Amino acid sequence: MNLNQEIMNLNKETRDIDNLIRDINKYLVQFTKRNLKKNGLTMPRFKVLWNIKKNQPVNMSFLHKKMYMANSTLTVIVDKLVDEKFVKRYRSPEDRRVVLLELTESGDKLLCKMIYVRQSFLEKALIDLDLQEQDEVIESISSVRNNLEGLLKKGDDVDECR
Repeated sequence: MNLNQEIMNLNKETRDIDNLIRDINKYLVQFTKRNLKKNGLTMPRFKVLWNIKKNQPVNMSFLHKKMYMANSTLTVIVDKLVDEKFVKRYRSPEDRRVVLLELTESGDKLLCKMIYVRQSFLEKALIDLDLQEQDEVIESISSVRNNLEGLLKKGDDVDECR
């Protein structure tokens, strides 16, 4: 049996959900990139700001592990964010060898604005769903996410290509 036949043997709902999730992600990414560009950001720079905000203060080693980016690429991004006063770089008071990063007030405001704009866009897309239906979507998507996370932790991999 070839791969196309194997795909067609999967549950139709599984294929539909896979396609819907990819489409939703595609539209959100397109919208986000467009709005980031209007504000002088790229997706990698946005993700650096986001990861700093969620975990600050952070060091470069933490960002490198979190973002799967080459150290040289990450350094260029962080240097630019520091130059633009979106990120503050300073030495740890406990260990002067450690350099830490935090968002500045302007970096925090920019990140919050970008998140607000993205979530407002998504909210408009949810207009046809009442709050109960939105809660049901949240519950269903959360269940799928939790199951995927559990499968990955168990190492329960399906053969990529037979």
